[in-house]
Amino acid sequence: MAGAHPQAQAWIAEFSQAMRPYVHGAYVNAPNIGMQDWETAYLDGNFDRLRKIKQKYDPRNVFLYEQSVPPASC
Repeated sequence: MAGAHPQAQAWIAEFSQAMRPYVHGAYVNAPNIGMQDWETAYLDGNFDRLRKIKQKYDPRNVFLYEQSVPPASC
């Protein structure tokens, strides 16, 4: 993260710490949102909780990506 903005570094550190209890590995690919029930298939029933986390740490959806978890308010 060399050269990253100090606020961005602080956000990343805070988010990483908040996710620590829930991370049990990494996703290799992005979900196929056209797939039926993709939220369960890729996120193993954690979709609602992940949306709430996204809403808390990225309420303006700055980290918008077509296949990412949307914030809870969307």
